[in-house]
Amino acid sequence: MVEETKNKLAALDFGELPAEIEGFTLKKVFAEDGDKFIFFICADDATHCALTIYFHEETREFKIRQKIGLTEFCLTNFFTEDFEHFKKLLDAQLVGVLKDLREILRKEPNIFLREKKIDAWSYGKSLPATFEGFELFISPAAPVEVTNGSFIIINYADFKINSDFVLYYNIYSDEFSGERRINGAPEITYAFDAKTLEELEDKLKNNLSAELRAIRQ
Repeated sequence: MVEETKNKLAALDFGELPAEIEGFTLKKVFAEDGDKFIFFICADDATHCALTIYFHEETREFKIRQKIGLTEFCLTNFFTEDFEHFKKLLDAQLVGVLKDLREILRKEPNIFLREKKIDAWSYGKSLPATFEGFELFISPAAPVEVTNGSFIIINYADFKINSDFVLYYNIYSDEFSGERRINGAPEITYAFDAKTLEELEDKLKNNLSAELRAIRQ
């Protein structure tokens, strides 16, 4: 990022933002991070949830990135090249976004997941709270919506080593798929691809323990 751009971004005025919003601590950063310039991070360490407010040099847009556990994705309704418009979006929606983020791990499944009977899945209800040293951060009883019709239905995480296993269900493809993250780097795994809960249950029984051990190693 060129010095001129950094100086312009550092001079932007967001007005007075409170030090705490909906239980999230707001940290002023105003520093370069790769091709991004980070303005603020709103974080709640207890729930492992956070928002990052930044400028993306590649697209020349102001953005917000949401973090749930170790999974991060952008909130596309905040994308804009206009700083004044971005400020208005923050003023109007930031509190609501953080309030929703605080409740996201306790939300009931939406209608698509209930029709799939994911919340009533007996195997999902029997998943251990800890397994191979990983914490069950997201369970099928309270899936978390991410992007493009995908929901996290299972997430085993070890926050100390910045690594986890994520199982997704996509309402458009009607398929389950897995992903592992090793020290922050995501990798696709095909060992959990499935179309039905019965098929998925077999694959979890046969592969989950080995998958978590491999992530740790």
